[in-house]
Amino acid sequence: MNNICKINEKIVRLPLLMILAISVSLAVVSAVTYDVVVPGDLDGDLIVSDEELEEAQSSYDDGKLTSEELEMIEQINENYPMTITDMAGREVTLYKPVERVITTNPDSTRMVIALGAGDLIVGTDSASVTWGGICPTINESAEVEQPACKECWETVVPGGLDNLPVVASSGPRGEPNYELMAELRSDLILPPVWSGYEADDIEERVGVPVFVAGPNFTYESLIDDARVVGEVLSREQESEDFIALIDSKVKMVTDITDAIPESEMPRVYFAPRGGTRFYDPKMGRDFTRTVNTYYPLIMAGGINVAKDCPGGDDNLNVALEQIIAWNPDVILLAGSNADFVLNSPELQSVKAVQEGRVYTIFPVYSYGYPHDKNLLNVILIAKILYPDKFADLDLENEGNEIFEAFVGVDGVFTDYANDLVWPREYLNSQ
Repeated sequence: MNNICKINEKIVRLPLLMILAISVSLAVVSAVTYDVVVPGDLDGDLIVSDEELEEAQSSYDDGKLTSEELEMIEQINENYPMTITDMAGREVTLYKPVERVITTNPDSTRMVIALGAGDLIVGTDSASVTWGGICPTINESAEVEQPACKECWETVVPGGLDNLPVVASSGPRGEPNYELMAELRSDLILPPVWSGYEADDIEERVGVPVFVAGPNFTYESLIDDARVVGEVLSREQESEDFIALIDSKVKMVTDITDAIPESEMPRVYFAPRGGTRFYDPKMGRDFTRTVNTYYPLIMAGGINVAKDCPGGDDNLNVALEQIIAWNPDVILLAGSNADFVLNSPELQSVKAVQEGRVYTIFPVYSYGYPHDKNLLNVILIAKILYPDKFADLDLENEGNEIFEAFVGVDGVFTDYANDLVWPREYLNSQ
């Protein structure tokens, strides 16, 4: 098998009243490298001491501070400075709550919105605003992608996704617009884990703390991402609520599939890039491109036929002959029509093709890892593999609840399904 599986800061000192009346919208910055003013800080050490808090309370009693400004100073006194380790192992110190955020990838954008903090985003990447990285889009028979759910597109951030300044192109070759990032005067920049090597460079060029976060292809990383972003944005309760909901969706499935003996589990070939041909050197949408682990497939009770292949996350190409030799019971294609596989002469000897068990599932990549769709796949794959055991599991209802957890809008999945031949066709057949 191994022969065939190919790894293809200056401190600013201001008069007392100016500091105490400072707007709560000023940026969080590093004590060493960046200009910084901390509300309530009288001696320029970026810390609100108990004595300085008493001064602020006195100013509030005299009508020189609003209740919101006093509340901010109280919060800084109690919780800041705060040092948090990001997902790249870097220590990031904040001196006041984060109020303005730049995201540079849909993974980061998606998590900020999921934690109810979309109003903090002041700039993002191109994929988050134009390529359906956050809200589902339709592009079938359309020259320009359109939002499947207009409410999602217009409400997840104030003014809508289309009006967010684009500070970076998505993907590994995207060059950040450092000048625009600096002009936006954000408190924090959130790049994804897979571009964490750029964090120090961005921080040096822009003069804003950079906090690396974002999931990879695993469910555990999604949970870690929710907790660490919740901590850095002071959205800890929102984080725990989000985790509890998605855990409950997973548990609906695993409570059943964990009891299925391995001998009764179907063997599955999974093409995460879908594909309309076996090899696609231009777009990289190879049917023969696979992964040796995919958590929705495992949770749904399927055996990945490529599980023993060396390689990993989307870097594994196998020979067509190997797929035929594996002879999977089921074939799953992410975001692609099944007709190519079903009609391929080369695959007619494969059991999944002979029995018509070739299925489209939700896309698993969008310049990052769209875990809303991956969670939908946990449910969908379970229904595909075990239709009798999951006959009462309503994919549309669960899909709407999952999307609402991520974007805060009800009915997104229904709009998404209605604008596509699939999955509406599949849903109507259930």
